[in-house]
Amino acid sequence: MTLPLDSSADPLAVCVEAARAGGRVLREWRGRFAVSRKGPRDFVTEADYAAQREIRRIVAAAFPAHGFVGEEAEAGGGQPASGEPGHSGRGLRWIVDPLDGTSNYVHDFPAYCVSIALADGDELLVGAIYDPLRDECFTARTGGGAFLDERPLRVPDVTDPAEVMAAVSFPPHVQADSPAVADFLAVLPHVHTVRRTGSTALNLAYVACGRLHAFWVRRISCWDVAAGLLIAREAGAALGPCTAAACPGDPIPLDAPGLIAGSSPPVFHAIQRMLHGGLPVVPIMRAAKSAQDGRSGKDLPGAR
Repeated sequence: MTLPLDSSADPLAVCVEAARAGGRVLREWRGRFAVSRKGPRDFVTEADYAAQREIRRIVAAAFPAHGFVGEEAEAGGGQPASGEPGHSGRGLRWIVDPLDGTSNYVHDFPAYCVSIALADGDELLVGAIYDPLRDECFTARTGGGAFLDERPLRVPDVTDPAEVMAAVSFPPHVQADSPAVADFLAVLPHVHTVRRTGSTALNLAYVACGRLHAFWVRRISCWDVAAGLLIAREAGAALGPCTAAACPGDPIPLDAPGLIAGSSPPVFHAIQRMLHGGLPVVPIMRAAKSAQDGRSGKDLPGAR
């Protein structure tokens, strides 16, 4: 993909500059923002808007002809919901989440970030995820590899599900009988452990750098995953849609970006089978009973 000659700026450099600037805004707003509730556990803060305005200012100054799709409605223009045509915008545009992990940020739980990607259609060109607390910036350029600051990233060679540290993203409102809970219980007994960090972008960045070995989500918004998809892919992760017949490398549409990410194709397919009925759900009590048969409970898959 060749970018229009409307700027001499390097898109990745602009992406990193904007992500770091957004992170600075989030740090400045800590402890002094007003919070409004759209619903239970669904927070919106003034910090989101302030960070997005600063990000948009930087990318528009470098690439005024590019589109902009942001999570916050003031800049997003009321784009359709995830799963609907046009959700991720069209053409060459920046896809931005100024604060991924808003509830964590509100409660001072240290797992949130800024996520920015440049896309043309479903092709991701550059991406950056910036964690302002750890001062870590994950970046990627299509065909150019993935990096944590200046360190090249490569997923670890993990293939056994029993060794997998997995993560999942839940929707904002989860009931006991929600499909997301059933998915969690389907995976938990077969892997080392499952985490819910509250930040989809960080989950994908952590798959890329080996802190996690798998991540899945059935329904999510484009701004949550755009940068992370590119970073994980460039680090060698096995990525594909969260469907029963998908294979690693199958396209993930940004309008409906449900996905499975694994550190290897065997991990991808193992999570896929767990989610789509290829493996039985082992009751947790069965796993506990195996401890009485000679296994230590701390070594049981999912015992964390």
